[in-house]
Amino acid sequence: MYRYSITCLLLSVVNFQPIDFAFAEDRQGIVRLLTIGNELTENATALLDNIAVDRGDELIHKALTIKDSTLVTHHKRAFTPDHPIHGFGTVYSSGETLSTALQSDDWDFVVIQVDHEQSEPRLAREIASLVHRFAPQADLVVHQTWALRADDPQYTSSINKDSSLPKNPREMFLLITDACESIATEVNARLIPSGQAFFSAERDTKYGYRPDPSLDLSSFNYPTIPQQEFSLHAGYEWDKTQGTPTLRLNSHRASQAGQYLASCIWYACLFNVNPTAIEYTPDGLDQEYATFLKSIAASTLKKTAGSLSGKRSVAIVEDPQPKRHTFRVRASEVDPEISDYPEIGFTRGFSLKPNDWQYASVDTQIQSKGKLVLWLMGHNEELFKRLNQYGLHAIDVHYARGWFSKLCQPNPETELARGEVRLEAATGLNHSDELDLQYRDGASERARRLLIWLSEKNPAGNWDQFLTPDKDRVRWDKVIVSGASHGSTTAARFAKYQKVNRVVMLCGPRDQDQTWQNLYSATPHNRYFGFTHILDGGWTGDHYCRSWQLLGLQQYGAIIDIDHASPPYSGTRRLISSADVDGDARKAHSAVTPGRSSPTDENGVFLYEPVWKYLYTQPVDQFGSPVPAETDCDLEQDT
Repeated sequence: MYRYSITCLLLSVVNFQPIDFAFAEDRQGIVRLLTIGNELTENATALLDNIAVDRGDELIHKALTIKDSTLVTHHKRAFTPDHPIHGFGTVYSSGETLSTALQSDDWDFVVIQVDHEQSEPRLAREIASLVHRFAPQADLVVHQTWALRADDPQYTSSINKDSSLPKNPREMFLLITDACESIATEVNARLIPSGQAFFSAERDTKYGYRPDPSLDLSSFNYPTIPQQEFSLHAGYEWDKTQGTPTLRLNSHRASQAGQYLASCIWYACLFNVNPTAIEYTPDGLDQEYATFLKSIAASTLKKTAGSLSGKRSVAIVEDPQPKRHTFRVRASEVDPEISDYPEIGFTRGFSLKPNDWQYASVDTQIQSKGKLVLWLMGHNEELFKRLNQYGLHAIDVHYARGWFSKLCQPNPETELARGEVRLEAATGLNHSDELDLQYRDGASERARRLLIWLSEKNPAGNWDQFLTPDKDRVRWDKVIVSGASHGSTTAARFAKYQKVNRVVMLCGPRDQDQTWQNLYSATPHNRYFGFTHILDGGWTGDHYCRSWQLLGLQQYGAIIDIDHASPPYSGTRRLISSADVDGDARKAHSAVTPGRSSPTDENGVFLYEPVWKYLYTQPVDQFGSPVPAETDCDLEQDT
């Protein structure tokens, strides 16, 4: 007997209400799909590639499959063992862990299978968080699977008489949808409703499978099997694993017809195409029956709320009056529920002397690159002007920068302590025992709320392209996280945790008594760019070269002195300058950002103009050749 298990792949609704599901006429282009589940996931996608090829579409599909697996199985596989430097998770048969698989392509959809009996919301949240951290561009989707076939002995067995197990397919179907809904609520996902399609097809008076109550299995000899026309389940099959063939009932795995129905649903959801437009029919499947299955798929999508309907995108509008738009708004105006933390010098201030100004700007006269710079330092208008000239949007949020002189003093308790405080300040999540922030007070959530505010105040700025369509998350794959000094250090620490478009580190990173720079990184290291002045104390103390080596930046080229080179600086990620700063280390520290300390030529033009453009716009997939790590850099530092 098949082990009792109700499964779904993230999102469902218990009450399926009719909705206006409109199929698109435009093609979706290439669809990239990552599925995580067991053999039911394989069943549901078995004919998906055939349909896509027949229709001239391109589907890139990677499947992470474990037979008879549950949510618990995949959660354990995703997070254990946990090696801080080499990464975490156990490899699948593909040779990849979940985190490396998530990073292996720009997935449009990640589909996760959930076991009903062990569908703990915490496990779903943690897996969803991993997906959003390592594949921020992907939509998380739930596949609703199907109930056991009506003649499964489980429905009428003695163990079921006084238990909460379902007594028939309808009860099981309702339990499946309820399980999916509760998990989907936790992770804000959409639905591929295969289970609803199975349930509807099986109730059809003509094509619904009807078990024979008088069936005598003892009358069948190998290889003959009972008649089971229109069964969406594999049903009766001969098991020869024990030598002598034994007739068994497989009432959960899909038959060819079930695979076709599920694959039609998947194709329609992924490519936003009416299933009735599918012409492909597998060999051996009656054409009239296939037409019926496609009509069931179409009607299911039209009456199932929350169904996936292809890739979502944000419409880009033209500014009727192109100009440079600039904004200054208090964080407490954007979100009145923010908190003050006077113990670390992080407050909103007062109406006459506010501390919580946030800034944003975009120049709609410039062709947009579709990327946003999140600046984690005090506002620098000269930098923002340049970012806008490069076609970049820019924001500066008020986040917990005031902890630096308060916490981890006089020395951090561990070699990760400063980094964990930085990470909590950036994410608002509980990473440090020394800092206790509300989620809404972390830099990432303040960035999300500011982007929502900007999208409402300045629609011509197209700020909503940096949010998911539901505006529940920032599209970190479109975000360049940057800062100077401590801000660049926090930017690098955040990028270790969250995959971002790139990291630009001006006069940083530091934390020379820490080793977080060596941790496994969600953001590939070729996306980290650093620029410092050689008279900066962080350079003379080997702080910068140490961080750069721990980040592995020597894999992308030698350290280049920009005073004797020109863009693209051999594609390196490590830039230095020895330009005249009057021998002043403090001036050298701030020289690498636009401002009074930054050196200029005889015409008053900043010497570093080409450097800044390179740092923020150099293609991340173009980089230099590896070089040996510098041997004169002190990697063992305590202060």
